[in-house]
Amino acid sequence: MYQPNQKPTPLPKLLFILGGVSLGIIALVILLADIKCHYDIENWWAAPYPDAETVDMQYDLFRPRALGETRWILETADDEDTVRKFYQGLTLEILNSGQTRGLAWAERFIQSIEKPDGSQATRIVLFSACGT
Repeated sequence: MYQPNQKPTPLPKLLFILGGVSLGIIALVILLADIKCHYDIENWWAAPYPDAETVDMQYDLFRPRALGETRWILETADDEDTVRKFYQGLTLEILNSGQTRGLAWAERFIQSIEKPDGSQATRIVLFSACGT
C-alpha cells in the first residue's frame, strides 16, 4: 500500500532491475531453444550412425548439434548400402511419427571411400543447423 511519505524507487535502480529481468528472460529463451534444437537434431534429424567413429566435428556456437551450425564427419566399416538403409529407415520412422521439423534442419551425405591402408569404409557427413 502506498503511503504519502514513502519515496519512489530511483529511476537508475528501476532501469537496472528491468534490464536484469530482460537479460534473464532472453537467456532463458536461448537456453530453451538450445535444448530443443539439441534434442531434435540428436534424436530425429541427424542421428549418429551406430558404432561410427568421429573424424571431425566443427560447430559455431555453444555446443555441437544444438543452436547454430554443426558439421560432423563420421566413418564406419559398414558398406554404403547398409548405411543408406539405416538412414532410410530413420527417415520413414520420422515421417510415420508425424514429427515436424521445428527449429532444426539437417542434411547428410554418404559416400564410400578407400582408406590409406587400402581398406574400404563409408564416410558420413552430417550437417545440422538450428535457429539460424
